[in-house]
Parts: sequence; C-alpha cells; structure tokens
Amino acid sequence: MRGRLRPYLPELTIRDYNIYQRYTRGVRRQLYKEYGLFSCWMLHHHGVVYAILADSLAGRPATCRVERLPGTLIRAPLMCQTKGIWLAARMEILMSWHRLQECKWQDLRFYQKLRWAVHRLLLHRAYCKAVREVPALERLFRQEKAQIEAQMELHSKDYALAAEPMSNVFGALYSSLAPDDATARKNMRYIGCCIGRAFYLLDKAEGYLVDKRYGRYNVFIENGLSREEADANAHRQAIDAVNDLARVYSMMDIKLNRSLLGNIMILGLRNAVDPLEYGGEWTGARWELP
Repeated sequence: MRGRLRPYLPELTIRDYNIYQRYTRGVRRQLYKEYGLFSCWMLHHHGVVYAILADSLAGRPATCRVERLPGTLIRAPLMCQTKGIWLAARMEILMSWHRLQECKWQDLRFYQKLRWAVHRLLLHRAYCKAVREVPALERLFRQEKAQIEAQMELHSKDYALAAEPMSNVFGALYSSLAPDDATARKNMRYIGCCIGRAFYLLDKAEGYLVDKRYGRYNVFIENGLSREEADANAHRQAIDAVNDLARVYSMMDIKLNRSLLGNIMILGLRNAVDPLEYGGEWTGARWELP
C-alpha cells in the first residue's frame, strides 16, 4: 500500500488545484481534531482522493471554511463537514498503521527501528479508535494480510494471483465510496483493483534486490527475471492496468469535481507509472520528476 495518488500539476487548473489543497487541509484537520497532531503528519494522499471521490460521486458539496492549520498559527481555507472527509480520516489511520506493520524489523537500521517504535506508540491509540468506528475497513486490511501470507507460502508465478490481495483490498475500499448503485459499485471496484494491481507490481519491482537478499517471495524472482526485466515487466503491466482503469472511469457518473478527478485518476496515475511520457525520469523501479 505504498502507491501515491496525486494530481498531475502541469495540466491542473488553478481552480482544481485550490479544491485539492482545501480537501488536503480538510482531511488533515479532521485527523487532528479526532486523532491528534501526530496522525495528521502521516497523511499519505490516498485519503484526499477518497474524500473527493466519495463526495463527488454522491454529489455532496463540501463546506469551505477558514480555520487554523494543525500545528501552525496559519489560517487557510479548507473543506469540512462531509462524509467523504470523515471516512477518509479513518482510512488514513488504518492505512498508516498497516504500512507500519509491513516494515521488516530485520531490514531496519537502529535509528529506523527507533523511529518505527515511536510511530507505532503514538499511532496505536488513534488506530484502536478508528477500528471501533469502522470495523469493516479493518477486516479488509486483515483479510489482505492473511491473503498475502498465503500467497507467500504458495510461491505462485502468476502475476494476477500474486497481486490479488492488494487488488481486492483497493477494490473493496473504492467500491465503498460509490453511492447505492450496483453498476457504480462494480465500476469503482474494478477501478480500485486496477490501482491495487499497478501499485503491487511497482512495489515488488522496487523491492526486488531486498527480497532476493533475504530469500523472500517476489513474483518476479519466481519467474526467473533479472532486476532490469522485473522493472520493465512491472512498468508494462502497470500501464495496462491504468489503461483499463481509464476506460471504466470514463463511464462513471461524476457529479462534482470531474476535471480534478480526471486529472488524478488518468493523468496522475499515468505519470506515476510512465513519467517518461510526461517529462519525468525513470530510474529502475523508481521514478522522479525533474
């Protein structure tokens, strides 16, 4: 769950940029109010997109207020009072907690172990509160963890099977954002599955050397690919997943913020997996914009 969902700034209008920034502040403010100052520092940008998607699909306009930003004396406009922002704050807490659990203790240096322990201690109370409020989301993450452990035991060479746990959890998360419409939920689940598949393959390509050093399961190693071949394979499959997502997304009934979401879900994701097309630099499994 390390992927990033962000807008593609060169093609983003000033209006959409302001909306995205206000939602980012709104989710951070919600985290601060309900879970404390530390939790809002770990905002991973998934929650911002979840909030915008949930409100836009349901046609819920957010209230814009000028409030003090957490941990500062600065006052700025932010979005608030929507179900999407409420849900996004809980998703962020659960995803932050489970990202901490994904860390391999033996891979960490001393200062990293210390930081991990401090983060876990400070986040534990917020995590317990979020679990009580949205137990269904916690079950999704636990199911994904169990499926990943089962996949590691199987040592499958099938890419779709290896990516299935992350695809399932992202599919379930995105389908929960859709309104009470069977077609919309089905389409959103497919979109989430495509995102989960792309993120999984890119993460595995990036972790190729570490997995090989410690003898861990990696679908690219199981298929006998070299590091360079794994990078190219992950890149190609991620592009296919994003292209599939774009076709389904074009059929969605987006009631609000359509241009902003189109930028994130199509241009933003394509730039994440193929920055060479957008003026970035691809170095192995890591991509950096100049």
